[in-house]
Amino acid sequence: MSIDILYELQHEVRRLFIAGSGMAAGDLRLQKMLPRLQSLGESAPVFQRMAQAVSQVLETEASGSAGKLLELGMLLNSVLYTQGRTETKESLEPVASASASASATAAPLPASIPYRKLHPLKEALTQKGQGRMEQLRIGYDEGLFHDLRVIPAAVSALDDSYAEIPEFLHRQVLPSIGAAALPALRQQFNRDGGRGDARRLELLHAGLPAWESEKLLLEAAAEGSIEVRAAAVERLGDYPQHEDLIMGYADDKRKEIRKAALYALSRLGTDEAAARLYKALGSKDQELAIEPVQLCAAGGLTLAVLEQADSMLARIVQGTNVKDAAQHLMADIRSLRGKRVPEVVHFLEKLLSSPGFLLPETDAVQEEAADLLLALDMPEAYRVAVTLYEACDRKFTPYSFRAALRILPPEAVYDRFARELKDLKSPAAKGLVRVLYDETPSIHEQLYGQEDFEESRWDPRWVHLFIKLNEVELVCRFAREPDPKVTKFIVAKCEERPNFNTAKTVHLLLVLFRQQHPEAPRLLMDILEKGGNKPFYYLDRLQLTLLSLLPKSYAPSLQRFAEGLSYQGIRNQLLDIAETVASAQEAEQEQADSSNQEKKGQGLWGWLTSRML
Repeated sequence: MSIDILYELQHEVRRLFIAGSGMAAGDLRLQKMLPRLQSLGESAPVFQRMAQAVSQVLETEASGSAGKLLELGMLLNSVLYTQGRTETKESLEPVASASASASATAAPLPASIPYRKLHPLKEALTQKGQGRMEQLRIGYDEGLFHDLRVIPAAVSALDDSYAEIPEFLHRQVLPSIGAAALPALRQQFNRDGGRGDARRLELLHAGLPAWESEKLLLEAAAEGSIEVRAAAVERLGDYPQHEDLIMGYADDKRKEIRKAALYALSRLGTDEAAARLYKALGSKDQELAIEPVQLCAAGGLTLAVLEQADSMLARIVQGTNVKDAAQHLMADIRSLRGKRVPEVVHFLEKLLSSPGFLLPETDAVQEEAADLLLALDMPEAYRVAVTLYEACDRKFTPYSFRAALRILPPEAVYDRFARELKDLKSPAAKGLVRVLYDETPSIHEQLYGQEDFEESRWDPRWVHLFIKLNEVELVCRFAREPDPKVTKFIVAKCEERPNFNTAKTVHLLLVLFRQQHPEAPRLLMDILEKGGNKPFYYLDRLQLTLLSLLPKSYAPSLQRFAEGLSYQGIRNQLLDIAETVASAQEAEQEQADSSNQEKKGQGLWGWLTSRML
């Protein structure tokens, strides 16, 4: 019997399950299907029963439609399950596997994983939708990708449109499988394919014997699609005997092929390859050449770039075609990233100390050069950077400050740069404040162990300066041991515009609790009560932790406050905390305080993180 109508009916039933059973009564689509079911029911009883169930769904009132719709769904699924087939129309073929020699060196593949455990992973690899990346990570952690039933799907997913998935499979999953993935990679590789096949080629290159990989790369570089050709040309950089061929590809009419050839030349690192990269840096392929030049280890190339950069500096100082020279100089400086040699430091020092170079037309180049000094991460580069802030009307103050933090004693850093914060509206002061935020971990990072505050890097006078400047967040970050001036400032800020829903207020209260200030519980309770119950619709982990730090004597007040809240979820949370606080024993509190003192050596936030909910 034909079951097409049953699949059509199943689709409509699912629709009604999603829309709600109340929409089923009088549904037009079911009404159109009913005559066909009744006609089929004259020759097959199962269709007659199905037509009756549909009729009952259409005629039942909204109050009883849920039960009737459920009965129809159960009947329909029961009938369809009896029509399933286990055979396939396709011809059966043996599963391809790695060769015996390759398998001998590879880790054994598991063969006892239940399919019900593999199914969610295969669904994530073959279907669309949210949550797939998390499922893949779980499967990777549990070693499920090593099952032969999963490997073909993993190789196929290299074509997935969600970029994070093929990248994860390409960089982590399939390399961990090793030789066992080679048969699937071979079978699915298509020289005329897209980015997914370029990834397959790279994996084949890494797993195949050198002679076989070389042959495959040569064929793909000559005859493949643009993506595949580019991947093949770049990997040819592992075969010095093909340097002349790569040189030819560096002049290809396609930009993608020229770029891949430059990367291949950077891998070769020969004198001829370095000369070709240097030529590209001064041509129309300048942008394409910058990163390959960075990656090339040839020392002669670095010296050649420095010589060219010096000539561009001379043109700028002389005022000869300054705009064009600045553009070339920018490319030269960018290509020097990663070249940690004294010659680069000396050139940057010369560049940034040349008055004729410090022009409005070279602003972007100046910033790039100063940033490169820090990126070199060399003591001599830091020493040069520290002296920059006195030049060009304090323009390089942020770079000098970052360098000083790495090589100068804390008191020397403060003495040099604190005076720059007198006028917070000045560009130098704004830059310094940005650096202070970048160089110090936030309260959240400190509290959750992501990063600790390094007291040894900072002079204790900074926190008092921030009080004068009214930089509340920086005061919170720098406030360590109890200090009367700091405490007075924080208490005043808590009373100024209290709002428990702002991060500023929460951070201030956290500092007071950490310093075990006796007024901290009262301030917290006052801020809660003054805020009323309207603003409280959600409390984050930091806020809940703060409330859990209240002493036992505040449990009744917290309970009364919670009972006055209108939002049920928040009320229940606060009542639970009040009950926990009320049941705390004084002996346990004293023991915790003793333990907190011991944790100070491990981190000043240790005592607070030990009580996180």
